[in-house]
Amino acid sequence: MATKVPDPTPEQRRAIDRHLDELDLWNRRLNLTAVRREVAWERHVVESLALLDAAGLREGVRCADLGSGGGIPGVIVAIVRPDLAVTLIESDQRKAGFLVHVSGLLGLGNVTVAARRAEEMGADPAHRGRYDAVLSRAAAPPPLLCVLSMPLLTTGGTLWALVAAADAAAAVGVLEGDPAVRAERPAPGIFAVQKIGDAGSAG
Repeated sequence: MATKVPDPTPEQRRAIDRHLDELDLWNRRLNLTAVRREVAWERHVVESLALLDAAGLREGVRCADLGSGGGIPGVIVAIVRPDLAVTLIESDQRKAGFLVHVSGLLGLGNVTVAARRAEEMGADPAHRGRYDAVLSRAAAPPPLLCVLSMPLLTTGGTLWALVAAADAAAAVGVLEGDPAVRAERPAPGIFAVQKIGDAGSAG
């Protein structure tokens, strides 16, 4: 059964604020985000929770945050859904170092950081076809996100991405008719692609 995302508890809100504070501090030398701290809750947290709500992930599923950067949406997801196993995929070693730091600081035992390229992960038997969901926030244009995500997903698994509304609409149009995937736009800035086969342009 799909899970509706409740409002963060006071403890979860404190953890999210700690994450945003660390993100702001490290951003001065790592360029993790263009979003200023004073608007970070609205931009990072509200959007991440909207994505998670659209995904409706079942309890205990395994998900990956592709191109995690500063941990958006992956760290937010891990905080509010401790039942999920979250792998943060980030090829930039310095950014991956931040993710290791902040997940340790917050005691997120459900988080694993993979400092590798998505292409390598998709070719690795330990990760290929192992994820029920891939989450991403504009880590790449939607068509490329599909190419990078499909090898990671189980059959029936879904890519959920925060992208520009126009990009989401265009990508859904491009993928219509592809027998390997089912694409939809559940909200203007959310792009979803379910893997239903192994052939086709997205796989």
